[in-house]
Amino acid sequence: PAPPPGRASNHTGRAPKPPDRAPRHTFPTILIEFEPQLTDQLTSAAQQTLALGGVASVIFLIVAIGLLRWSLKRHERERELEHERRLASLGEMSAVLAHEIRNPLASLKGNSQLLARHLPEGDKLHRKAQRVVAEATRLEQLTNDLLEFVRTGAIHRDPADPRAVLREAVAAIGGEGRVEIDDAGGPELWLMDRDRLRQVLTNLLDNALQASSEPVLAAITLAEGELVFTIRDHGPGIPPEDLPRVFEPFFTRRTRGTGLGLAVSRRLVELHGGSLDVENAPGGGARFRATLPGETTWPAS
Repeated sequence: PAPPPGRASNHTGRAPKPPDRAPRHTFPTILIEFEPQLTDQLTSAAQQTLALGGVASVIFLIVAIGLLRWSLKRHERERELEHERRLASLGEMSAVLAHEIRNPLASLKGNSQLLARHLPEGDKLHRKAQRVVAEATRLEQLTNDLLEFVRTGAIHRDPADPRAVLREAVAAIGGEGRVEIDDAGGPELWLMDRDRLRQVLTNLLDNALQASSEPVLAAITLAEGELVFTIRDHGPGIPPEDLPRVFEPFFTRRTRGTGLGLAVSRRLVELHGGSLDVENAPGGGARFRATLPGETTWPAS
């Protein structure tokens, strides 16, 4: 058949090839030549700019890290101040409550004891009177703990034998035979408030004996010029979620107790300039460490 009008055909009868696309426009290569002296000047200027940029980056990084650390310290300090304000308010309230409760509580306890004394043993009313006496005694201990929490103020340090203080604390709770004492590494004298430190050790030992029926380890060591008391029990240990709250006032998992013993103990150790920490020991049980700093000058006796 004849090709369509206006369309050429070649001798083979095939349709002509479409025309080739127009070649893309290419930009010419531009070559810029510099004199050697100018090249050296440009290279030196680029190196100086790079060095200044690097120094400025390092300075900015150092300033940023410093500002971040300052902000974190400020935030931590604000938290400490808020915690101290809360403790101060709590202490004032506790002191008022304790003073107001002690007088009527003493009357309640005394009359209950008189009533129990005049009732026959084994009588139902006698048992109820004894229960009132027991609860009054528990409330009396609570008020004493509250007052002790408020009164932990100044301490009076004198040279004392830490080994003797530890043994006195063991005897105070009747722990002979249940507490293994390792004081071979302890010094003969250390600057401390003997009565307050004995109170700390008594509380730690009492808690350890309540945590387990197995013997408790009480050790004295010297570490980097500091005196360390270690009390370790073999009980179930402390749940990890409770470790940050162990020393908070009124925090306790026990059915009986005020939760003030460890708070008071930490405050007394900190008044010595030391620290009281707790961790779960390998193999089970909790381990408390009371660390007291060394003193180069002792007060005159």
